Amino acid sequence: MKTALSTIILAFLCSLLSGRAQTDMSYSESFTLLKNEIAKSDYYLEKKLTQVDQMRKQLDPSADPMTQFDACRSLFQMYYDLQIDSALKYAEQMLALSETSLKKEPIYKTESLLFIARVYAYTGMYRECRELLDNIVRDGFPDEINVLYFVVRMELYKGLAEYTIIAPEKKIYKREINACLDSLLRYTPEQSVWHTIHLANKLKAEKEYDNAIRVLSGAYTRLTIEDREMAHVAFYLSTLFHLKKDFEQEKRFLAISAITDMKYAVKAYVSLWKLAALLYDEGDVETAYQFVELSLQDATYSGAFRWFQQIVKILPKIYEAYNTKIVQQRNAISSGFAVIAFLLAFTILLSLFVVKQYRKLRKTKDQLAAVNDDLTRMNQELNSLSNQLHLSNAELQIANSQMAFSNSELISMSLLKETYLSKFIDLCSDYIEKLNDYRVNLKRLLKRGTIEKIQMELDSTAYIESEYKAFLMNFDETFLKLYPNFVMEFNNLLPLSERTAVKGSLLTTELRIFALIRLGITDSAKISRFLRCSINTIYTYRSKTKNKSICPDQFEGRIQVLDREDLLLSC
Repeated sequence: MKTALSTIILAFLCSLLSGRAQTDMSYSESFTLLKNEIAKSDYYLEKKLTQVDQMRKQLDPSADPMTQFDACRSLFQMYYDLQIDSALKYAEQMLALSETSLKKEPIYKTESLLFIARVYAYTGMYRECRELLDNIVRDGFPDEINVLYFVVRMELYKGLAEYTIIAPEKKIYKREINACLDSLLRYTPEQSVWHTIHLANKLKAEKEYDNAIRVLSGAYTRLTIEDREMAHVAFYLSTLFHLKKDFEQEKRFLAISAITDMKYAVKAYVSLWKLAALLYDEGDVETAYQFVELSLQDATYSGAFRWFQQIVKILPKIYEAYNTKIVQQRNAISSGFAVIAFLLAFTILLSLFVVKQYRKLRKTKDQLAAVNDDLTRMNQELNSLSNQLHLSNAELQIANSQMAFSNSELISMSLLKETYLSKFIDLCSDYIEKLNDYRVNLKRLLKRGTIEKIQMELDSTAYIESEYKAFLMNFDETFLKLYPNFVMEFNNLLPLSERTAVKGSLLTTELRIFALIRLGITDSAKISRFLRCSINTIYTYRSKTKNKSICPDQFEGRIQVLDREDLLLSC
């Protein structure tokens, strides 16, 4: 007792000095968080299975046996509370390695057999578990193997104690459990959480509940819900508060334990279905049903026979209460239907009354219709006068449209004049500047006395040709801005095989001839001077294009009105 008391004091002092955050959630807060974590259970399961897949990749047959053994051990621990049959598979692989590649070290075989025995205890195979434990020789075990041995042994006797109905046998099993706790306290490191748990369980067996709570509270304050050990510490705290009849605290710690189980994707758990039983006792049948249904599904998924049997014991009464509640809801719905039927009958009677009133209104409406006929004849006479006014208005609208068209023509001409004037001023300014540059250049050559270069400059036509090309490009650009659809509409007057394409923003000689015609320059002599080609060439182009068009007689007349609608719209 002195040792136990000193351990209690040490744990209490550690809890005071601990700098880690304490979980101070109330039951309502922890219950709300639990519901949220249950909703994310699929996410946590997928995350854990991803970790399992990553660990399984390390199980390389080409690796050394020790590495394979360690990987199998890790996979066993990951699968133990997830899928017990998979955990058994990796324990058997550990046993196979210990009997072949690692047979020189008996400790590996012992560890493998203990893992298999633990699976047997978890799945209710108590006879097979006891046979394995009885055949294990405990000579020179390290502490961690001793801990594993007594953990398995304690789980065996806990399972047997739960299922026996014979009082002397139950007493024997409890005595064996206490002996295992004494051994675990001897081999488990004192600073570990599990040493604290075993000590608390020992105190609980001695009915020192308050001391056990103090011991576990010291470990509880050092943990958060992100720590795996929190599930075990919170669960054992809930069992202590259950013995003290403090059911609010029991529910709180069961909820915290279940939260950690959900976060670690544990499928073989106790806290959630025990919380479901408490909620059922309090009358929250719907939540109890949801929790016990989920617990049953997870127990089936994990293969934990021991917990499956426990859940099945509380399942019928919760199902019965839930079904009773469903029946009550159905009765309420039936009552609602009766009320609806009464309202429907009332609605039918009301409809009949409305129909009767409608017939009276119909009779009154017929009388009003006769009066309306007289009014209609008067309206017709007024309509005839209105039609005459409409005709006058139509004539005015036609006159307005003609005026609007004339205004549009004036606006169009004004726009053209403004555009041409602006372009003319720009060209004049540019050419005056270029003539000045040309004069300055000749003056510079004259000062240098290079008469031959001046003569060559005057004889050369390169400068003129360059300026002429620039002029044509300027003309093409300006014209296409004024008449953007000119080329398309020009081609529409020609057959498909004779249509002309434009390269970039440059017009062909043929298109420039008809562009000038569109601008009102129809004299071939003026066109030939503008384009610097012979009059015969101009005649040839004009006659050839007109003859191959789809309307030879009206061709040039239609050219002169091309693109006018777009121009008016732009105005």
